[in-house]
Amino acid sequence: MTTIADAPLRTWLPYFLGVSAAWGCSFLFIEVALREFAPAQVAFGRVFFGAVTLMVMVLVTGNRPALTWKKLGAVALVAAFMSAIPLVLIPAAQQHISSILASLLNATTPLWTAMFVALLIPTERVSRLQLAGLVLGAGGIAILLGAWRVDDFPLLGAALMLGATACYGIGSTLSRLMLSRVKDSPMALSSLQITVSAFMLSPVALAAPQPAQGAVAWGSWPMWAIVALGVTGTSFAYVWFWKVVQVAGATTAASVTYCVPVVATALGVLVLGETLAWFEVMGALVVFAGVWLAQRRPKPRPEAIPEIKGSAA
Repeated sequence: MTTIADAPLRTWLPYFLGVSAAWGCSFLFIEVALREFAPAQVAFGRVFFGAVTLMVMVLVTGNRPALTWKKLGAVALVAAFMSAIPLVLIPAAQQHISSILASLLNATTPLWTAMFVALLIPTERVSRLQLAGLVLGAGGIAILLGAWRVDDFPLLGAALMLGATACYGIGSTLSRLMLSRVKDSPMALSSLQITVSAFMLSPVALAAPQPAQGAVAWGSWPMWAIVALGVTGTSFAYVWFWKVVQVAGATTAASVTYCVPVVATALGVLVLGETLAWFEVMGALVVFAGVWLAQRRPKPRPEAIPEIKGSAA
């Protein structure tokens, strides 16, 4: 019998590369969308087109979620932290920092997840290696931001971006606590989460200032950027990611963390004309090392409830 570890590259590598490209391109698409839309409008458009795409997939495949009020409440709480809040904070951050720096800070998400898992799930045991990873990652963030540059420190943009990744950490932990035993497929659960997020963000998007140019043409690049954000980064990427989890395992899927900033950095330099500072490279390498250590899982306690893969992402 073929195990996950023995899965041929051809069965999961195309999906892995697709996820890396989709999430890496997201920072470029956000930068383009911000030329005409407010951050809340970028976020709403992203989840709207993502929800429509995912719902079509669900209808075609027949993987419809079984709804209950309890499940809907749990999904709504997870959606607030996994998509609604961070998807507004990220474009807000990119109004103050480059898409390159935003993507590098986004790679700190596993650090926040490890920290909140340790704080909110008592049965999880934090190893010394994981603790060292959190400390190392914090140091990497300081280097990445050039903490010594007092007169040129990107405080607001960094705070917004780290707030987004902290939300991802909370949302991921809540999904393990509240959705780990849900029997729906990842596609069905993701479609429900993104749809709920669209309802959450609709009043925020309506209250946001209208684009300075007035009515935005459907054929404009900012509009197409939002469509691409929803169709690729907020729908297909989820499906591809869970395909990698199922075929190659969670550890392989998690390594996408290291590939997304590479794609985003290349696009930032080649397409947007952004620059990459030496300390951003050094800081990113330290952050990646911290992430790698923080993802080393200790042996579970005998009384610990085993983790069940398949929660919303």
